[in-house]
This record gives sequence, C-alpha cells and structure tokens, in this order.
Amino acid sequence: MLSSEEVLEHRKAQRLEMLAEVCSLYYEHEMTQAEIAEKFFISRSRVSRLLTMAREQGVISFNIRHFGERCFEFEQMFKRKFHLDEVFILNSNSHDDAQMRTLMGEMAASYIHKQLKPRQTIGISWGKSIEQTIAALKPAPYLNLEVVQVIGGILVQNPVINIPRLLGTMVEKYGATGVALNAPLLLDTPEACQLIKQQPAIAFALDKARKADLIMTGVGGVNKDTLSYLWSGIDTDREFEPLRERGAVGFMCSQAFDIQGRSCFPEFNQRVVSLTLEELRQAKKVVSVSGGAAKGAAMLGALRTGIINVLVTDLACVREIIRLEKQEEETK
Repeated sequence: MLSSEEVLEHRKAQRLEMLAEVCSLYYEHEMTQAEIAEKFFISRSRVSRLLTMAREQGVISFNIRHFGERCFEFEQMFKRKFHLDEVFILNSNSHDDAQMRTLMGEMAASYIHKQLKPRQTIGISWGKSIEQTIAALKPAPYLNLEVVQVIGGILVQNPVINIPRLLGTMVEKYGATGVALNAPLLLDTPEACQLIKQQPAIAFALDKARKADLIMTGVGGVNKDTLSYLWSGIDTDREFEPLRERGAVGFMCSQAFDIQGRSCFPEFNQRVVSLTLEELRQAKKVVSVSGGAAKGAAMLGALRTGIINVLVTDLACVREIIRLEKQEEETK
C-alpha cells in the first residue's frame, strides 16, 4: 500500500504528464486549443490555463532565437494562436520608436509588394505606421492599381499624417487611379454620418473600399495624447471619457473596440465615416501595421476581432500582449 507521500508524488507525476501531453498536442502536433479541449472533454479556457501552468512549472520553456531583425518563434506562435496568414515581428530591443516604425514599414512594404498584381484595388487608411509603409513601397507603375481611401479625413493635416499626400504617393508609385474619400472622419450624430455615406461620391468610394483586394491599416490606442495628435480639430476631451467608460482600448479605421475585440461603443462607431468593423472582417485581406508596448491592449483587441490577416508588429508589443493575456488568466 502506498504511503500518503507516495500518493501525492504519483498524483503530481500524473498532473505533469497531463501538462506535457497537452503541450505536445499544441506545440508539436499543432492542434488547436478547441481540438485539445474536445479530446480531453474539458473547456477551451481550461486548456489555456494548462498551457500557462506548463510554462510556470517548467514542463515547457521557450528558447527564443532572434535572427537579425525578426523573432521567428514568436511569429509562429502568434500565427497559430490568432489564425493569421502571415506574421512579421520586429526585434525592436535596440531601436527607438522612430526606428521601430521605419523598420516595421519596410517589413510590411516588402510583404505587400510581393502580393500586388496588375489592376488590383488597394485600400489605405492613415497613421504613422501606414505613412512609413507607403514610403517604403517600391515603385511599380506598370501595375496600374486602383487605390482607395477607406477612412474619412481629419480637419487639420500635419506633416506626418497627410491623407492627400499618402494617396498621391500611391498614385505616383503605381501609376494608379486614386479614389479619395472626401468626407470628414467624425460626424456629430449617427444620422448625419448615414446621410453623408449615402452621397454618391462617398458611397462610390466606400463601395470600392469594401471590394478592395488588400487593405492597409494601423491600430490606434485610446488615449488623449493619441486622439489629440491624430484627430486634430476634434474635441477629444469630450470624446475620450465616453470611449474609456465603455471599455474601448483601440481603433481600426477609427472604429472603436474593447480588449475582447468587440464593438463596444456603437453610438461612436456609427458617427465615423469609414468601413465598419464588420465590413473590415469581410474584406479579402487586411494587413495591420502597428507596434510598441503602449499599443499592447489595442493590438490584443484588434487581433481578437478576427479582422487581421497579416500582422506586422514588434517585440515590445508582443511582450505586452502576452503579459495582458497572463493577467487575464490569473483573474479568472
């Protein structure tokens, strides 16, 4: 008969073996958490907790190898976890914010350039990362693309985010036809926004955007500094508090969402002249470019929307996403 200590040791060994088997199925056999949950007759959240427990107890460990500017092992992890087509993660440890955006822009541009085919329609939003991506794109005027603005404009242009200039650069580089969305970004009421979206020129541009072969977008964070800088001319003091109170953590095409990837403030989103979150979800391919630790919550929410197909980000943002996920698990 086993002693109480031997029973405890036997149970501990069984538990560790269970953790090892779950890790093997997930990391070696590339089964999804849902498939593992079905195999063991447990919940998906239980599988997630077991994977976290396995890391904490040393059943599995990650030896991240950095090859030049990219973090390949994190890329594979995120590709599986968030069901992405491609992931590019910049090893940004030795770069400041400006260098990080430049290098991410070059990564995104290299990928996009390889995807382009003659006479495609490309949708563009605006922001610092998109500006850097467009700047890094190689000219290819023989492609004869159509480029459409997928989001309305701000009232006060600035040197970094100049929407007409971004559209003009794409037109020049690709011998493209440019389709401008000549409407303000944010209207006072959903009714006013709906009315302006019905105007023939605006409806034409939005229809082109919905049918785009590829859309480039950044991910914005919900904080006063970002809103004041990017949304020049808008009363950000009045807009910020309701967004924060509703749990908004980020924007894609200025559509707000919470950390679970849900549209959390319909009254706000319905005032924005852009593609909606659902329309973005239906798009053929969405390439998202954004990074930095401060964007962690926004990027986690964006990934959970199911909108993003191709992610370009950096190591600092990835680490913050992992920290936030672990924090969520600990509070369950």
